[in-house]
Amino acid sequence: MVRRSMNRNQLHDQNLKFVLQQIFNNHPTSRIEISHQLHLNKSTVSSLYNTLMAEGYLTELGLGEASTAGGRKPTLVEINQNYGYTLTFDLGYRHLHALATRLDGHVWQYDRIETKDQSIHEMVARIQQYIADTQAADTSSNGLLGICFSIHGIVMNNKVVTSPFIKMDGVDLEQVFTDAYQVPVVLENEANLSAVYERDFNGARNLNSAVTISIHRGIGAGVILHRDLFRGEHGDAGEIGRTVASLQFDDAGNARPIHAEDICSEDAIIQQVEERKGLSNLDRDDIVRLYKDGDAETTRILKTFVTGIAGLIYNTMRTLDPDAFFLNSPLVEELPGILDDIRIAYRKLSENDDRGIELTNNARLATVLGGCSLITHRVLNLNGYELNFTRPKAKDTEI
Repeated sequence: MVRRSMNRNQLHDQNLKFVLQQIFNNHPTSRIEISHQLHLNKSTVSSLYNTLMAEGYLTELGLGEASTAGGRKPTLVEINQNYGYTLTFDLGYRHLHALATRLDGHVWQYDRIETKDQSIHEMVARIQQYIADTQAADTSSNGLLGICFSIHGIVMNNKVVTSPFIKMDGVDLEQVFTDAYQVPVVLENEANLSAVYERDFNGARNLNSAVTISIHRGIGAGVILHRDLFRGEHGDAGEIGRTVASLQFDDAGNARPIHAEDICSEDAIIQQVEERKGLSNLDRDDIVRLYKDGDAETTRILKTFVTGIAGLIYNTMRTLDPDAFFLNSPLVEELPGILDDIRIAYRKLSENDDRGIELTNNARLATVLGGCSLITHRVLNLNGYELNFTRPKAKDTEI
């Protein structure tokens, strides 16, 4: 008797999640449409619907059109934007990217905050101030619902394992922010979040597997296999920037590995151009300008970059065999002709393999939007359920 009751409760909870998923993915929709899509009877859907409505997750929009067979006009419904909001912070070396989104995934506000040379303690204080500002401006029913952090390093079990660009100094982000705000706090690698963005917002919606290669200060890959994020047993999956590209020997015959990101990351490119040209304090904009001006040294360095990235894609293809690749690279976004060069170099290596190599649209937002998906899944208790988000319009994310 107890087992039957538990199974009944489990079925109820599962159907409740299915209904919530349907409303999230098909807004606006109606109870009759949900009934058709889930093959549940109308009374079951109405009971589940009323539960979600009572909990405040839904808002009714009025009457829709009657079916061609006639009958009553259905009541249209969607996720209640005013239920609350989530926050995602990308802890970059130079900037803190902050994104506030409503429960349905629509962008409320986006900000980029200068944090170069700040300690993790200063960044935490700035994040807490940002949260206080959003709480003061918020008019939703439940306020802050959850926080996601995008980490440029390895994350395992919601802890930062390695952080090569920001010294964590013992700061446990999950504990600090859970204690302060009493909401779910999720940490994830930034390349993994870029892959989630492609799956849930962008070009990989209809793909079973995809790899997103993130090229910034380092190089990492987010891997989607069978629609799920693949992290590996220790969180190291996708650390392709650390793969050995060559060995350098000293006079004693000792080998030093040269990693892929030592050659092909954005920082590596800037460093090489500075060394070749005797310059200092260059940034991405300077590299773009020099390349467009036809500078010979910059052109040669970027040619090596093309070959290196094509090689990484080829090696990853041989290992994982995904449906497609996406490049999250602000540099390539600024110089789109390089993408064609990468495709050509890859096809030569792969003997004309024609799988897609695409550029991530709006690369600066990919990680924080991926974080929006991750924390929204958590807040709605829909981990493992596919949610389709709408990519924001440019005006929604202007700084």
